[in-house]
Amino acid sequence: MAVSAIDISKSLSGIDFPANKEDLVNHARDKKANKEIINILRKMPEQEYTNMADVEHAFGEVQ
Repeated sequence: MAVSAIDISKSLSGIDFPANKEDLVNHARDKKANKEIINILRKMPEQEYTNMADVEHAFGEVQ
């Protein structure tokens, strides 16, 4: 399965920003995201994400 920005967005729905990479991974795990999504989030840069656009930008760089 190819992971899309929409998949990432759905897995992170309801997250409070700002959030760091660990927050993203933990939130997606709590929402029962699949392993591929978790793995992509783990590959993203260690930084503070201020909104979903930041997350989507980082996701695009990891892809």
